[in-house]
Amino acid sequence: MAIVKKPPESVSRSLQLEQPVSALLDDYARFVDCTPDYVANFALRKTLARDSDYKKWKAGQNGASAGKRGASPQQPGKQS
Repeated sequence: MAIVKKPPESVSRSLQLEQPVSALLDDYARFVDCTPDYVANFALRKTLARDSDYKKWKAGQNGASAGKRGASPQQPGKQS
């Protein structure tokens, strides 16, 4: 088994940030001496991992998808 593992695959994605958020991202990236991409990935990972409502919703989606193959996932807060 290799000691050094392959990093996760990265995909290119375009999204729009509010101007103050974009400035905060760039400023924080300079502060920690990392790229804005790394900071955004880290912040999203940590934020979503701490969101208990999201985790409950996600667990329900995983359970529902086993019985509903091919069905599109429901967005949080929306009833079908």
